[in-house]
Amino acid sequence: MNTAETEEVLLSDEEFEALEAVLVSDDVPADCMNLEMLDGYVAALVCSPERIAMARWLPAVWSADAETADFGSGGAARRALELVLRYYNEVVATLAAEHDPWEPFCYAPEGEDAPPLGDEWVAGFEQGVELWPDDWNAGLDSQDVAVAEGLLANVFKHWGAENAADADDETRLGWLAESAQAARGLFALWREVGLPEPLPADISEPATVARAAAGRNDLCPCGSGKKYKVCCGAEN
Repeated sequence: MNTAETEEVLLSDEEFEALEAVLVSDDVPADCMNLEMLDGYVAALVCSPERIAMARWLPAVWSADAETADFGSGGAARRALELVLRYYNEVVATLAAEHDPWEPFCYAPEGEDAPPLGDEWVAGFEQGVELWPDDWNAGLDSQDVAVAEGLLANVFKHWGAENAADADDETRLGWLAESAQAARGLFALWREVGLPEPLPADISEPATVARAAAGRNDLCPCGSGKKYKVCCGAEN
């Protein structure tokens, strides 16, 4: 993807802020991923050696239990779905970009109860890796497998250390930079060995995307746990 094509899929500042806001709003389930966790999660999906279908990864964005996920309205579900898919496409476009490549997003801790810097990003990445196929290394050269395993280990190597909880924010930002470098290395490795690249999600119209995958009485593909007709298929 060239620079012009990449810029076409980037969220504007207003859209980025809208995504950030909707993920913590009452319009989505209470345990919806925030933007930091979503960023790590999507990065792991894009770094997968095998394409992961939207129907597999999307429900976990909204809730750990898709069967009890509750959206404020069908309109809210459609807007949240559109923004999340737009963000997924931005990561697809920027992870290997030569200019302004993707970098992890994380929140600066605020308050005593806030998670340490980067912890939610790493948790999201780990959750995304769990969706990789169990046999992801099947058919790959043993040397390529060793390189991939090393890069994957480099994403996590600092975060589980015994003294990780005592690290200051500057140290943790360094860890995030190393994790990002390893993630970009994974993506580059799959390109080098000729594996299929992740496909951008179709976001031409979220309701249309959902309708193509579900009947009115089927569960909505957005993962809300509701029937399509009262979720993404509902009238505004």
